[in-house]
Amino acid sequence: MARVRLAKNAGFCMGVRRAMDMVLEAAMKKTGVIFTYGPLIHNPQVLEILEGKGVKTLPEGKASFSNAHQGNSVTVIIRAHGVSPEERQKIKDTGVHIVNATCPHVGKVQGIIKRYALQGYHIVIVGEKDHAEVIGLLGYAQGKGFVVNSPEELASLPPMDKVCLVAQTTQDRNHFQIVAEAVQSKFLGAEVFNTICDSTHRRQDEVLNLARKVEAMVVVGGKESGNTRRLVKISERAGVPTFHVETEKDLDLGALIRYSVIGVTAGASTPNWLISKVVERLKALQMPKGIAYYLEKSGRLATISYLLLALGAGCLTYASVLIQGLEPKFSWSVVASLYVFSMHVLNRLADKPSERFNQPGRMEFYERYGNWMIAAGIFSAIVALTLSWFQGTLPFILLLAISALGMIYNLRLFPSRPGKITRYQKLKDIPGSKTIFVALAWGMVTSLLPPLAQEGRLLTGSLLAFLFSTILVFIRSTLYDFKDIQGDLMVGKETIPIVLGKRKSENLVVWLLFLLGGILTVAPFLQWATTVTYFLLISLGYVVAYYFLYQKRILGRGFLFEGVVDGSFIFSGLLAFLWSIL
Repeated sequence: MARVRLAKNAGFCMGVRRAMDMVLEAAMKKTGVIFTYGPLIHNPQVLEILEGKGVKTLPEGKASFSNAHQGNSVTVIIRAHGVSPEERQKIKDTGVHIVNATCPHVGKVQGIIKRYALQGYHIVIVGEKDHAEVIGLLGYAQGKGFVVNSPEELASLPPMDKVCLVAQTTQDRNHFQIVAEAVQSKFLGAEVFNTICDSTHRRQDEVLNLARKVEAMVVVGGKESGNTRRLVKISERAGVPTFHVETEKDLDLGALIRYSVIGVTAGASTPNWLISKVVERLKALQMPKGIAYYLEKSGRLATISYLLLALGAGCLTYASVLIQGLEPKFSWSVVASLYVFSMHVLNRLADKPSERFNQPGRMEFYERYGNWMIAAGIFSAIVALTLSWFQGTLPFILLLAISALGMIYNLRLFPSRPGKITRYQKLKDIPGSKTIFVALAWGMVTSLLPPLAQEGRLLTGSLLAFLFSTILVFIRSTLYDFKDIQGDLMVGKETIPIVLGKRKSENLVVWLLFLLGGILTVAPFLQWATTVTYFLLISLGYVVAYYFLYQKRILGRGFLFEGVVDGSFIFSGLLAFLWSIL
């Protein structure tokens, strides 16, 4: 297996992600015909998906609509590249609804050009004259704009007294600096603004740094994407063999197999799932089967098959039992592990569309071993129910009820009638249902089933144990929703971050952590629970740590992410075990 090093800033930049979210949200509302003014991004795979969702591409310069759309609500989305004021006015004059998805950084450049043009400056833009962003920027120069792409092209410019220099936001920083120095030499007193966005800076620096640590570089992105092509050139100039691919199918495996360390980066218009597929394909390249190979293989299998998550459920049950002051029984943890394994496996197999975008590696695994995983999931559910039967009637009824809800989660319960569209046909169609239902089910099987089995009733500490398990799982699922928000929008899922928005969802997570921390602190004083809650406060620190690492992009994509996040449940069990022996 080849060692792959993925650049931290690979994939969608802020502006592209924002534009994609706005388009997908408009498509989900289905309020009429949706157009993007020109291709939304330079990535044919994404454009094909958007077309399948009814989002059409309006050719640039064409601000009119056929009679086929008369009487329908029409929305035109201005893409991240932006447009000139004249083009925007033409679109507005047609009477359509406009959604402005211009990248805020491009908007800042437009503002600089407009301000200096009004002061009598001539505007010089360093960029590609045929690029949509540059064409839009020229529209703000009031007829006094010029585009150059090299110091040599400055010779064609007329004499000018007042010059303002800006850059296409995705230009190569070093290249811009060379042109800027030439402009300042030719036009004394020229105002120079380095308007290359920070994301582009970081991406280009990463390529240079990564090139020093790898034997070859793979750059993922559309062949028509200017910023992707620049990454390719920077990598080539760094002296490493560089491969530009659009998808994993374009990889030259025969050439790449010679390299043991391969770097991967991607353009600003490349979605995460395409990057993940490329990384997975590269990791499959053969290398000597040593200890590192088998450790990574085992870790990947544990996360991809939900075995690690099942182990976490067993550990969380152990912690919940100690919170309530019960004597732990191994069978309780086994039931929780088997239940969690079966429900996650069976529902994942029924939810393949989102896996295509969110976790393509897992999708490929289940396509290959789907029948075996179905058998394992059903067998685990039967064993869990059998064990709960021997623990008592109440535990069996509880597990049977939540298992039944888990089984029907992806099934159509309310079929639409002719002439009437029913939006919510399945439990999964309820906004935010996945995160909430999963958390509640975990809370019941890990904290409510044990006291029902031993005491035949719930205890004083049962509610606290339920809150502990439910909140930890809810936070874990919400983080997954943050990570998968693009793919969920693609398939029309309404997860917590999509319904509430990212900021409100983050605030909700913070408040839940504070609430749980406060309850764990006072619980022993109020005799609600044992003093194990003091140890479990450390597990909240673990949650804060992995959220922080994710926000800072230190904890990236893939199975390392899952191992760290799902490991929080195992960590809680270890803390509870440490308390028990002390």
